[in-house]
Amino acid sequence: MDPNFPSETANVGPPVRIPTGRRRLILVAIVALVAGGVAAAAVIATRGGGGGPETARARPLAGRPPLVLQLPGPAVRRGNAAVYAAAQKRLPAGDVRLQVARAIMAYDPAHRGRTVTALRRLPQRSSAVVFALGMAQLWAGEPQAAEATLERVKRLNPYGYYGTNADNVLTLGREVPGYPLYFPPAAPRGSLKALRAATVSHPSSAAAWLALAVRLERSDRVAAIKAARKAVALEPNGVSEQVAAAVLGFDKERPMGALQALQTLTSQPGVQQNAEARFHLGLIYFWLRDPQDAAAQFRQVVQDSHGSGYYAQVAHVFETCIDDKAECTRLGSGGS
Repeated sequence: MDPNFPSETANVGPPVRIPTGRRRLILVAIVALVAGGVAAAAVIATRGGGGGPETARARPLAGRPPLVLQLPGPAVRRGNAAVYAAAQKRLPAGDVRLQVARAIMAYDPAHRGRTVTALRRLPQRSSAVVFALGMAQLWAGEPQAAEATLERVKRLNPYGYYGTNADNVLTLGREVPGYPLYFPPAAPRGSLKALRAATVSHPSSAAAWLALAVRLERSDRVAAIKAARKAVALEPNGVSEQVAAAVLGFDKERPMGALQALQTLTSQPGVQQNAEARFHLGLIYFWLRDPQDAAAQFRQVVQDSHGSGYYAQVAHVFETCIDDKAECTRLGSGGS
C-alpha cells in the first residue's frame, strides 16, 4: 500500500528513499494539495475581481450556505444533511453547534435575513457561530458584512478550524487552502512534553525551540510561530531557524512577507544551493498559485542535489504533480 516515489530522470543520481511512513504521509499531502483533494466549502468570493469598489449588497448566492462544523469523530464530507445528522449524534443537546446547524438547515432563500438574525442571537464569542454568520451573510448577498465577520472569526480562532476556513474563504482562488507546512531536515524526537521541558532546561538552545516549533505546527500553529521566532532570536543566522519562522509565519493576507524572507535568504552566499531554503521558497510560490516559479525552484533543488536526498525527492514529487496532475493522482492512489 505504500507508493513509491517516481523514478528520477537519467541525468540525476538514484534517489535516497524516505522512511516508509513519512514518505506516504508527504506524498498523500502533496497529491491532495495539487490534485484537488483539499477543497473549499464552496466556490465563492467576497471581494471584487475588477479592482473597483464593492457594493454593500450583491446578488444572493443560490442554494443553502454550507454547514461547516468541527465535530468529534471522523470527518464528514457529504453535504449539509450528513453534517447535521452527525452533529445530532455526536454533540450534547445544549451544544451551540446544534443551534448553528438548525439555523443553517432552516435557511430559506425567500427569507434569507431570518437565518442571519437567528445566528446573531447566538453567542458571538463562539467561532462556530460567527463563521456560520459570515456564510449566511455571504449567501444573503452581503459581501462586505461577510468579510468583516470572517475577519472576526480569524481573530477568535487564529489558525484553528474555523479561523482556517475563514482564511480560506477570504483568499479563495488566490492561494492554496490552508497554510504551508515546514518540512524539517529531520523529525524531532521525543514527546511534546519532553520537547517543552527541553526549552525550560535549555532556554538558550535554538535547536530546542526549533524542535518544539516543528512538533507544534500541526496542533498549535500560534505557539509554533512563537517557538520558531524564539529560535531565530537565539540563532539569527541559522538557515533552518529562518526557514521555519518564515514558513510557519505565513500570513494569507500578507503572503509576501514569507516570500521575501525566503528570497533574501536564498540569495545569500552559501545559501544559494541550500536545499532546505530553496525547497521552501518553491513551496511558498506553490501556495501563491505560481506553478511556474514553484516548479523552477523544485527543479533547482533536484539539480543541485543530483536527485538524492530528502528535499530533492519531495521537490521532485511536487514538480511532477505540478506538471502532470494525472500522474500525481496515480501516485496518490498507490501507483509506482
